[in-house]
Amino acid sequence: MILGIDPGTKGGLAVLNSAGQPLFLYDLEDCTLKEAEQAVKEAARLAWYGVCYLEKVGYIKGDGGKGAFTFGKVYGLLYGAVLAHKLEVIDVFPQRWQGAMQCLTGGVKRVSRLRAKSLWPSISKNITDNTADALLIAEYGRRQILGLR
Repeated sequence: MILGIDPGTKGGLAVLNSAGQPLFLYDLEDCTLKEAEQAVKEAARLAWYGVCYLEKVGYIKGDGGKGAFTFGKVYGLLYGAVLAHKLEVIDVFPQRWQGAMQCLTGGVKRVSRLRAKSLWPSISKNITDNTADALLIAEYGRRQILGLR
């Protein structure tokens, strides 16, 4: 099982089993830090394989100081919570996972949402802009571990 995380206040968490079926989705928008920590705890419990693919992103020009600080706080909380649950963290750049998953977004989350819905039509109504990236990051990680393209 693989945990994928799209960090940030408009990110999400997803856990996939080895067959690529979603077991857990969590939208980080409008959640408190305590709620995000609980979500990581639940996701880590499911991701018994012990691997988390975490999108490696940083400051986005135009976010301003407050936005950058908030992003950093959420990213740090997620990273620390994953490590606290003894999962291996593998950082992955957006261009790498997006290229492999055939959804280069250019920052437009709708692109990844449509791609995720095409891969998981049975849960398409539950896929949001925020959880789509997490699903695709987890799927990228699953394919890496299994040696799939």
